[in-house]
Amino acid sequence: MARSLASVRQIAEVKHSATKGLLLAEVDGWQCALKKGIAAVGDYIVYFEIDSFLPATDVRFASLEKTNTHNGSLITWNGKSGFHVKSILQQGTVSQGLIMPLGEFPEITKVISELEESAGKDEAMQKVMAMSFESELQVLKWEHNATVKGRESGNSLGPPPFFLPGSGLKRVQNLPSLFTDEKYKDAVYQETVKMDGMAETIYFVCRDTPWYKSLQPLNGRADMPQGRLGVCSHKNHLPDKPGCLFWQAALSYELLEKLADFNMNIAIQGELCGSSICKNREGFPKGEHDFYVYRIWNIDAQTAFSPSMTEELAGMLGLKHVEVNGYYRLHDIATSQEELLQRAEGVGIFGKPREGLVYKDKDGGRFFKVISNAYLIGHGV
Repeated sequence: MARSLASVRQIAEVKHSATKGLLLAEVDGWQCALKKGIAAVGDYIVYFEIDSFLPATDVRFASLEKTNTHNGSLITWNGKSGFHVKSILQQGTVSQGLIMPLGEFPEITKVISELEESAGKDEAMQKVMAMSFESELQVLKWEHNATVKGRESGNSLGPPPFFLPGSGLKRVQNLPSLFTDEKYKDAVYQETVKMDGMAETIYFVCRDTPWYKSLQPLNGRADMPQGRLGVCSHKNHLPDKPGCLFWQAALSYELLEKLADFNMNIAIQGELCGSSICKNREGFPKGEHDFYVYRIWNIDAQTAFSPSMTEELAGMLGLKHVEVNGYYRLHDIATSQEELLQRAEGVGIFGKPREGLVYKDKDGGRFFKVISNAYLIGHGV
């Protein structure tokens, strides 16, 4: 699920921090430091979410070098020079994102003007707020550089197959109606611990199906009489080669044999974690890695199994599931996004500060993540 890194939003509230020295704006569920005179309550602004990477070549972002939005300096990432917008702690208050005046972006105001001619001002603003402007503003999604030895080794069969779902989740801050819309009042969610690793998908497709026939030919043990096993990282369809931790995870749980016997078009999504992944923020013993399931996908139906069924299927396959805290009516455990953010603080399976929590409704149709602010600030993201 793609994030909207650069979008038009409306300021819901402006307030002073507890120390009175900082002006804070509420944008949907985000709290962001606001320069005096930039905007007021009700104004439309351009909002850049955390993990936006803003090009240094755009003079509109030049002033950022004098602020602490990104530790006060240019950074180089993937060979490009720019600014990484991230969570920061200012005067004891968390600020996330960057607010800039809408009038500075004619690429966006032109779109608004064109929409107003056909739809009127109010409808035009509703439409433009549903859009993303990363491409027009050359904003990229900043990601940690790969830290896994032998992770993919430059080998790829291309992007993941089209029949697999993306692994991204919306953040709770981007769900402003979660505690105000009556339809969510009685919704029951599974609460799980979010693990700090790399997304992995392990799939199996039966031979006599369109899914199998859509894949490029493959030689090796993964192509069996019953069908084909495949392994993907977030961005790549990976070949079965020695040293690939993603494939090692699938083979260690004997999924070649198990999924062939299962005889179902299925995709298992989870987090690959370990001592050589993401600076080992989970705290695994040296040399240890493991795979933790968080979603199982019915390829034929193109839907996720319910959280409870996912737990059951993972158990049948002998796989580990991410830690499940329980099933709750959301409004019984929190009354606001801020309370969910506080709930996200805690420790992971080895006692290290956890990344956060994930919520999936009991039918599997709606899910989102709540990332710990302490984690974001502690790891500079």
